[in-house]
Amino acid sequence: MKALLAVATVALITLVMEEKARQLAGDAQQAVGEAAHQARATRDTLSHKMEDQPLMGVAVAAIVGFVLSRIVR
Repeated sequence: MKALLAVATVALITLVMEEKARQLAGDAQQAVGEAAHQARATRDTLSHKMEDQPLMGVAVAAIVGFVLSRIVR
């Protein structure tokens, strides 16, 4: 009888853990989707700013290149 109860308990625990894993996977997929959406929105915003102010874009690129070259050395 104890063995049957132990098997049933393990089965229930397994089902609960599988459901929690599914929930976590769904939450992770949602977070990835939101991050991708935010990245696209940021890219679009930066793209528009660079179109409106091309010299600022060149200046930012030059500064980033300079800083990266100093870091790599």
